[in-house]
Amino acid sequence: MDCGGVLVKYVLFIFNILFVVCGILLIIFGSILVSHIQQVGSVAQTFEANSVPIAILILGCVIFIISFLGCCGAIREDTCCTMTYSVFMLVLLLAQIALVILVWTQRAKFLTYMDKVVETIWKQHTTDQKVMDALQLTFNCCGSSGAEDYYKNLQTIPNSCCGANAISCSMLEAMTKPGCKQAFNSFWDKSINIVRYAGLGVAAVELVAFIFACCLANQVRNNIRRANY
Repeated sequence: MDCGGVLVKYVLFIFNILFVVCGILLIIFGSILVSHIQQVGSVAQTFEANSVPIAILILGCVIFIISFLGCCGAIREDTCCTMTYSVFMLVLLLAQIALVILVWTQRAKFLTYMDKVVETIWKQHTTDQKVMDALQLTFNCCGSSGAEDYYKNLQTIPNSCCGANAISCSMLEAMTKPGCKQAFNSFWDKSINIVRYAGLGVAAVELVAFIFACCLANQVRNNIRRANY
């Protein structure tokens, strides 16, 4: 293999090491998102609210597995392994671009749905305060739109509005907390931006890796062909 082929081989190997790291980071990030909303609403609401984090988790696992395959193909100079990696990388690239476009175009719709989830939890809080408490503790918020929601309904401010270790919670202290709609919306707004821009960055690197993998597979195939003459 000439110098160009060796360069492509090791660049591809380094790319896949980076992909392994990206896959691990996506798995961790998706797990954090799931852990933040795992107790939100009913089972159906929880599943729908977790749809994006679950997609991120699956994407992270797929990237990790494919990257490992790419590392093996590059180091061993295996044509079959490298071409299989190229096909998987192309499919992954297209799927990731589709996910980024979906998140980008459906952002407002998704955030609106999150508002409805919080509103549903608030409506059910008179019969099941535990879910509302979990939401308030997780996002450091109070009420649906603010602490005034409890005041309007002549209800006592729950301790969860002032933190996990609060023995009691006054209206004055609770009013410093944002409403859960605002806090939940802000959390997802920031998370979606991370998914969008990180996804575009990873997709650009995946495109380069796909091109390099094709070049390496072609180089190895040509070397085998020359060796047979």
